[in-house]
Amino acid sequence: MITMLKPDKFTELNRSVIYAVALLIKVFKENSYKCSYGKLYNALEKQIGDDTLYLFLPAVDFLFLLGKVDYDIESDVLELKI
Repeated sequence: MITMLKPDKFTELNRSVIYAVALLIKVFKENSYKCSYGKLYNALEKQIGDDTLYLFLPAVDFLFLLGKVDYDIESDVLELKI
């Protein structure tokens, strides 16, 4: 199923970018606010399945735009700012 990034009245909330962001934040909290890109993707894929392909990057980008995620080049992980 292809998920639209722009929500409308027919958008299923559990297949939206905001829902994916909430799941990513949960994964960050479970891993001391640091997580690798691959681990985040796999955790999201377990939760939402095939839609991960369409929702993962926009969800990570959304967190970056809000200034809530940083990339640590030395340890190669994403860090959630508290």
